[in-house]
Amino acid sequence: MPCFSKLLYGSLVLIVFLLTGCASTSALYSNTFVKPASRISKINIVYIESRLSSQGSKSTNEFFDIGYTDLPELFGERVPIVLGLNNIQAEYATFKRVDLGKAQQAEIIKWANNAPDTMILTLQVIDGNVVSGPRTPRTTTLNFQANLTDPKTRLRQWTGQFRVKFVAPPVGKNGFDNASVDNLLKNVLEQLAKDEFISLANSQVVMPSLQQNAKGTSQ
Repeated sequence: MPCFSKLLYGSLVLIVFLLTGCASTSALYSNTFVKPASRISKINIVYIESRLSSQGSKSTNEFFDIGYTDLPELFGERVPIVLGLNNIQAEYATFKRVDLGKAQQAEIIKWANNAPDTMILTLQVIDGNVVSGPRTPRTTTLNFQANLTDPKTRLRQWTGQFRVKFVAPPVGKNGFDNASVDNLLKNVLEQLAKDEFISLANSQVVMPSLQQNAKGTSQ
């Protein structure tokens, strides 16, 4: 009887998992190149938008399905909310990697030089994959790299890698939204705090409430 109960419970969990889909975010790696003299309270965040490509003919559509192209706007909405709740002032900008030539690099430097004492945190997707099978739901994995750079020296102070994974339900789709972007930012802040670049109240990231999420969506 106990074995049957465990089997039934496991089956119910699997059914719920398949019907609702799943999204997860995790920190993979970090490295400190230069220790900060003091904790950071201001960060300029740049999201570098990459054009994703794959050998699979359906991959482009699948990346669109998870709302990848919505990320610049989502970051623009969520960065001030999440970082503001954690007492970190932040400015945000986005640049397309395909345009990241000398002119764009000069624009980033010019943008950064408006606040030369403020570190620059760049976020970018470096790779990923889409896996699906006849008996398994489609799983999309994207790996983000975060680099913290001193605009005065133009040298990296810190780097981290983070993974976002979406397991799609059999019906409908699962992808980037307020919660998933908030969780990615949460992982980045937690790692920066662990590596002694920022301070967090009670050593925890304060997350937006449902009301703040709704407000961010309506803006």
